[in-house]
Amino acid sequence: MSGRRSTEKVKTKMSRAALTRMIFSGVLIVVLAVCFTIFVSQEQESERLLRKHEELAAEKAELEAINSELEQLLSIGGTPEYIERVARDSLGMVAPEDIIIEEK
Repeated sequence: MSGRRSTEKVKTKMSRAALTRMIFSGVLIVVLAVCFTIFVSQEQESERLLRKHEELAAEKAELEAINSELEQLLSIGGTPEYIERVARDSLGMVAPEDIIIEEK
């Protein structure tokens, strides 16, 4: 009987070791799956943010160009030459000393 008990103890120890390995393997697989899922979601978020950054950089460049044009208009906006040009071009006005030639 003692031979049979030692065989059972060996089987029990082996089954415990196998069970421990299986549990460890299962936990390891779950941890790796979670890590992989987090990695993939982080990569997707990184790509989304990179696209958003590129869009915002393009919008910034466009707005800077518009701002530059507006600043240029402001710098010449108060000069008499600019006012005269707007009056002549946009409003069709003439100065008193201008000679008007009418076409028939």
